[in-house]
Amino acid sequence: MFRDLIPGMSDFDTRFIVRDEMTPQDWRQMSMAVGEAHLALCRKYPCWSRVLEHLPGINLTWSELTSEKNYYPECQQWTFYHSDCPAKVNSALDWLANRPWDKKDEYFHLKKFCTYFGRYNRSIDPAINLGVHENKYPLHSRIMHYFTPAVQAAISLLERRGIAGKINALEMAQRVFPALTCWKPVNEILRANYRAPKWYREPFVSRLEDMLELALHEMAIKLHPMLTLIPPGMGLDVSEWLRELQTAPVDPTLLISESTRFSRMMKGRLYFYAHAPAHFDTSWLIGHELRRIGKNFFQIPFAAYWKLRTGKVIADSTTILEDLCGELLTPAEVAATREFARLTHGPWREDEEKQVVLSIYHVFDSFLEGLTKICDSVHDLNAGLPMLGRARN
Repeated sequence: MFRDLIPGMSDFDTRFIVRDEMTPQDWRQMSMAVGEAHLALCRKYPCWSRVLEHLPGINLTWSELTSEKNYYPECQQWTFYHSDCPAKVNSALDWLANRPWDKKDEYFHLKKFCTYFGRYNRSIDPAINLGVHENKYPLHSRIMHYFTPAVQAAISLLERRGIAGKINALEMAQRVFPALTCWKPVNEILRANYRAPKWYREPFVSRLEDMLELALHEMAIKLHPMLTLIPPGMGLDVSEWLRELQTAPVDPTLLISESTRFSRMMKGRLYFYAHAPAHFDTSWLIGHELRRIGKNFFQIPFAAYWKLRTGKVIADSTTILEDLCGELLTPAEVAATREFARLTHGPWREDEEKQVVLSIYHVFDSFLEGLTKICDSVHDLNAGLPMLGRARN
């Protein structure tokens, strides 16, 4: 939400919702247009580097936005700013508002809470592309990138509805947990727009981390008795909660659809990173993408498809590519997918990462064609299976 956007700190985090007739070729064309726009703006306005770091993440068609089989709980937290089709926006908002909370929602928010739970990792979120704001970024990272997502997830679970807006979530949490000691420094830091030098140094920064960690433990205590995906006898070890969620019977259609929708703008993002100007630091950004897209775009969706189709669990999705060749995927799509898997496997030297990105960029068209076919083929395969994605409280 607008009130969450902090000048110099926040990035441009958008989603596009487009016509239902979009093809993989249309997505690639749109992806490149957005990537070229980011690149042109980055070259022209170096001070906007932080704002331009990320091209849009998940992107949907209108029917996907209001489809139960494709339902993505994060949609409940989006703010819709502009559309050429306001009637469609209103219809989608009505559908989302009237959709009952269910186990899909609990899974999404509980997984986020578990992922962000715990003490802040000081090495996880480097301050890059920030210019004069670099000294303030560690506080922003602690509060807005790691503490608040967990708080927002906790409040969504307690309220049984997706809470939009990070500041909204913090304000609601202060009403639910008024005794927590973290609220005074958090409010002080946010009101000062991070111009709070006291909290840049020890021992104060460690004290802040102590208070934030304690707050999340208190939220876990309140959440525990109302969770339905965690056995009551499991206790308060949140790492055990996360392991339990990894065994939940998640509808494989959701996993494959999510992977596909996140992949749609990736070619433009890779193009932007590979051609970024010298003032734009891409090393961490490229490494982050390389570490995740092989797993998220290939290994997970292809393995989920194979398990749904054959009942077999595979450890390496490249082992099924020959079986798919000529039946579902073309030889060109199989070759591109195999090369995508090889390029994203790692490890990579820092001095070769941009070349790896360019190599992925050149095979991405055929890879996306194949992934889209996998996604399109799964909806008939899983009819009638008892999956978490279909359960409703």
